[in-house]
Amino acid sequence: MPVRCVALLRGVNVGSRRVAMADLRTLAEGLGFTGVRTVLNSGNLVFTVPRAGATHQARLAHALLQELGIDTPVTVLTARELGAILAENPFG
Repeated sequence: MPVRCVALLRGVNVGSRRVAMADLRTLAEGLGFTGVRTVLNSGNLVFTVPRAGATHQARLAHALLQELGIDTPVTVLTARELGAILAENPFG
């Protein structure tokens, strides 16, 4: 069953770590992610994968380094995981 995910890229488009959102979308689509959308110019992605798994995070981080020269921590969360985090927000 397909899973909707978000990828949070730390420190992208801040200072010298500039990435065009079109390039980021193309990179993610090249990894087989579908329904890829970027969020403003934040360096964050929303996408769909066939199934959840830790490999998406590693694959995206590796591709960012190899294809765009960006070495940055990447966090990938499923929509369910992100929903659970938001539900625990004490400042909501």
